[in-house]
Amino acid sequence: MVPMRNFWIYTLARLGIIVAVGLVLQPFLGFNLVMAVAAILIGALLSYLFLGRMRTKVAEEIEERVAKRANRPKKKGVDESVEDHIVDENEDR
Repeated sequence: MVPMRNFWIYTLARLGIIVAVGLVLQPFLGFNLVMAVAAILIGALLSYLFLGRMRTKVAEEIEERVAKRANRPKKKGVDESVEDHIVDENEDR
């Protein structure tokens, strides 16, 4: 399975809800900033209410990815290796 698939589906679902709300509000408010802000606020509330399960799944996947990344040993770059070598040489003196 593609690692970020559920994230993108959730993001597109939220965007779709905002666009749908905007299309419903457009005849009443016109196409302006007030309509856009109203569509974003109402869309955010609707996505919070109706996309809870999807949001939880995405959050769990992100949490797993962060945990895997935290458990991986950090690779030293060339700069860090050179600095460590210089520090070790100075400690020996």
